[in-house]
Amino acid sequence: MAHLLKAALKIENAFHEYRMGISTRGLYGFAPGDWSHEEHIYYGTVPFRGIFRILDFLDLKNTDVVVDLGCGKGRVLCCAAMYSVQQVIGVDDTRDLCDVALNNLRRLSRKRAPAAVIHGKAEQFDYSLGTVFYLFHPFGPNTLRSVISRMSIGLRQIPRLARLAYVNPRHDSVLKDTGVLERYEHWAHQTPQSRFVCYPVSFWRFRI
Repeated sequence: MAHLLKAALKIENAFHEYRMGISTRGLYGFAPGDWSHEEHIYYGTVPFRGIFRILDFLDLKNTDVVVDLGCGKGRVLCCAAMYSVQQVIGVDDTRDLCDVALNNLRRLSRKRAPAAVIHGKAEQFDYSLGTVFYLFHPFGPNTLRSVISRMSIGLRQIPRLARLAYVNPRHDSVLKDTGVLERYEHWAHQTPQSRFVCYPVSFWRFRI
């Protein structure tokens, strides 16, 4: 049954890309000996239906600034840019992927929000912006701690409500241990909520 769902999602993903005018499929940095390691995870994707399910659950408003950390080829950026939000920002430290993401944003049909891609490290990003943060297991625990610390600084500088969606949350314990986040929802693997995401998802909000 699982292989039938996977095949159906592949067909559906191709349809979404055709309709949106973008190309985000495939892996990057997966070959042995490349730059993938514990703190720098290879690029992969979540099915479009799963991304839209997550974004719908986040209940995006026109005041939201959505930040995708480890944006890769820009699949989440393009999906989020189809919502009526204030801005969408992607951050990735691989120039090739940033270029692809920018090209996809330029080609995206039915875009409703301004979007940008920043080439740089998530732990050096300026978090004075952002109300919704999306992470698809982009890095390891040490980098994640640094990122949450930077987020906390940015939220203290400009106080606002902020939430975080963590897909394939390998290091949920890191977020819990920071003391500035509370988990308000969790979609376990292979449950109705996460079925089309294909990974568990944790939703957090900042307590600053």
